[in-house]
Amino acid sequence: AISCLFMMFLINPIFSAVAIIIIILIYIWLTRKELDPEFGDIRGGMFLALAERASRVAAKFPRHQISWKPDLLLPIDDPRVWSGSLMFIRDITYPSGSIFAFTVSSDKREEMLQALHQLLDPLREQNVFVNAAVIEDDSFVHGTRVVMQTLQGGAFRPNLLFLTLGNDGSKDADTATLIQEAYEDKLGILLLRQHPRVAFGMQNDINLWLRERSTNWHLAILIALYLRNNWGGKLNLVTTAKTEADRRRMYNFLELLSNTARLPSLTEFVVVKGDLDDTIAQAPRADINIMGIGAKPNFEFMRKIVEKSNATCLFVKDSGNENALV
Repeated sequence: AISCLFMMFLINPIFSAVAIIIIILIYIWLTRKELDPEFGDIRGGMFLALAERASRVAAKFPRHQISWKPDLLLPIDDPRVWSGSLMFIRDITYPSGSIFAFTVSSDKREEMLQALHQLLDPLREQNVFVNAAVIEDDSFVHGTRVVMQTLQGGAFRPNLLFLTLGNDGSKDADTATLIQEAYEDKLGILLLRQHPRVAFGMQNDINLWLRERSTNWHLAILIALYLRNNWGGKLNLVTTAKTEADRRRMYNFLELLSNTARLPSLTEFVVVKGDLDDTIAQAPRADINIMGIGAKPNFEFMRKIVEKSNATCLFVKDSGNENALV
């Protein structure tokens, strides 16, 4: 097609330009008529062919951390009663991220798929790229593990697993299993514990908790930046110190990290004296706290932190493929 177009311009440039303009005008006119042909049209096949060709070329090159974007894998236990925060998910993925949502069910596949699409429609209306599927399996954990392992072979695979932490510990063992599986599959982890009364407050201020010797903060910074850009609020870098000397050193650490990661100029640095458990209430009031997940997640401690801070908390764990400094 490209060679034919080139030959047209060689034979008669003026006629070729007029023909192309007429074709474009006819296309715009037909598009505005909103025709719905049963047999489809060539646009879908054309873009699919381009995407396939581009994916083959991209697969030959290693992924670079500078092109990182949040591509969420979102398991939903029952889309008919799911109470997760869709708008928060939108705020940590928009504008360049994507979502692959799925549910696991042993029966009623069509009904569950319809409910899943209805649940996700608000995200599509917010211009977030969303895919949805229903996995037939008797076990939610097993079905989720199959999805994670299968998607690792795709050209456009998710890089984050998004989970929620419930009020009681009935599903803590399943959550721990999925976190471990995601870590082994090189997926970053986002674990949301939403405050039952405050929720996300005014969707304005963000507290990002950091530790000096931890390397588990690249994903936290990247998510905080996405959230800050969509909320338009203030970002606070917060850490703890045991002594006054540590306090000065930690302040310098936060300032150096902010400059290196090119954080917004209005970012504030806060160093509170004591341990996290004792100082969480002394930190500036925020609509969400973002902090890391340890090697062995302590879910009861996470629930306690939410109550002590009186704010929603997002717990994150790096996959090793994120880099907030590039």
